[in-house]
This record gives sequence, C-alpha cells and structure tokens, in this order.
Amino acid sequence: MILGVGVNAMTESGHQVAEQHREDPFTAGLRAAGLKLTAQRAAICAALADMAGKQHPTVQEIFEAARKHHPGVSLATVYNTLTVLKERGLVYELGPDAAGAVHYELDVDTHVNVICIRCKQVIDLHHISTGLEEMVQAETGYRLVGAQMLYYGICPACARDGAAD
Repeated sequence: MILGVGVNAMTESGHQVAEQHREDPFTAGLRAAGLKLTAQRAAICAALADMAGKQHPTVQEIFEAARKHHPGVSLATVYNTLTVLKERGLVYELGPDAAGAVHYELDVDTHVNVICIRCKQVIDLHHISTGLEEMVQAETGYRLVGAQMLYYGICPACARDGAAD
C-alpha cells in the first residue's frame, strides 16, 4: 500500500500535525492509471475499502454505499470506476447471479468462491487454493497473473429450507 500524509491531527496545544495513513488499493489503482481522484471516485474507493473482505457487492450496493460518502455519486461513475479497477486487476467480476446482478470480488488474492445458486451467498475459501497456482504454472509453463475459481451449489440453510428442488 502507498503511504499518504494528511493534516488531520491536532496536538494538545492546538497545532496541526501531519498524520500518516495508508491509501487503500482502489485509490492507489486509480492514481496509477493516471486518473484524477475526484470526490465521486474517492467515495467509490472508500465504499469498496469498507466492503473489502466482508461481502461480494453488486454495482447497486457499491453505488448505494458510495452515496453515503458522497451523495452526488452517479451510477455511470461507479461503472466507469469499476472498469478501470478491473483492468488493473484490483476487482473481479463474479458473473451474473440468477437475477442477472453482477457481483464483484474485492479480494483478489487467489482463493475459491463457493456460491449458493438459491440465496446467492458467496463464501471465500483461501486454504483450498494453496499450491494450486504452482501446479498450474508447472503443468502449463504459464506465468500466472491471476486466478478466479467458482463453485456453485446449494448452501446448508437453503438445503434445510427445502429450496433444493
């Protein structure tokens, strides 16, 4: 992560001092792409950073979360920002669910996603993919730059509820 400097802290005597903070990977990715960090883009990056590791949001969920940071965020800017972040490998599309909504993977470390075809719950499994990248590289000779593994099934809760027709 990139370190930044802000002027947010005050000493006991009332003097402002520079405070070090870490820039989230989404903001860093936009900067690396040479894009100006507008208030809308900053709000989208803040929303993504808040969601990272907790969920696999849809565009609509990202849009709603970003509007909490900046009410003027447009849906078009969310789509455009996600496109840039996808191109830089900072988010992945998980593909549309049964309702047609595309979910986004914010954790781009190699792992397996298990998706319930009924309730759309997504579970991340990091330990299963251990060693798989090395095996694929050895078998194919490819230098891998990323991976996405999806498994589909019916979660225990949906199976109990009889949703597994």
